[in-house]
Amino acid sequence: MNANDHASIEPSAGAPLTKRVFRPRWIWALVAAAFAAITIHLGNWQGGKADYKIAQQAQLNAASSAASMPFTEAPQTPDAATAQRYQSVVANGRFVGATSLFVDNRIQDGKAGYAVVQVLAVETGGSTRHVLVDRGWLAAAGNHATLPKVDTPNGNVAITGRINVPVSRNPGTADNDGQSQRLNYINLAELSKQVGVALAPFVLEQTSGDGFLGATRAPPGLNFEKNRAYQVQWYAFAVLAAVLFVVMSFRKVPVS
Repeated sequence: MNANDHASIEPSAGAPLTKRVFRPRWIWALVAAAFAAITIHLGNWQGGKADYKIAQQAQLNAASSAASMPFTEAPQTPDAATAQRYQSVVANGRFVGATSLFVDNRIQDGKAGYAVVQVLAVETGGSTRHVLVDRGWLAAAGNHATLPKVDTPNGNVAITGRINVPVSRNPGTADNDGQSQRLNYINLAELSKQVGVALAPFVLEQTSGDGFLGATRAPPGLNFEKNRAYQVQWYAFAVLAAVLFVVMSFRKVPVS
């Protein structure tokens, strides 16, 4: 390095000396804190969804290895239904006529269709219990206004299904009008009024037996990895906000 090189990195004569010091501005501190809080909240939300899916998959796996229970042991309350979710149940009864309902917007193998649900009356020790059975899936007709035709077995039937709890109504879902056979979501309290009988606090998702239409039901743990990836992404945004705030808070000030 020659003398000219030394001169190029030395401050020019008379130029004020400066140094960088950490001088954060409160407004940007608030912005960074708010952004970090929001992204951390979103990360926790995605993490919670992943944890829920994993727990539901574990519950399904445990239930799948257990023997089927008779309908007399099926849950009587919503809490019991949640605890016994995915348990296999054997039921003998009869489908109640004129109660076939079609749950809209069910996709299977990339095709739009309906979940066909129907009330099953089961005699249990001198009394009758009614349960909503998800009999399976049917493709939608080309004209959405026309519901598909479905045959219902007559007389006594024997079915096997698993206990499930209807998902909560998604925001923006259209109302059920209480008159049509077409449903946008399942609400057992509403349907009890519509069909005129008290329904068990769960849906029995049929897996075999009389009247089964066939269905491919996605496992509850599907795509939990995607939620984990989103969780990491939101946390990364929070870290980035903190790093940018720190970096941008260093300012040049004159050396006294």
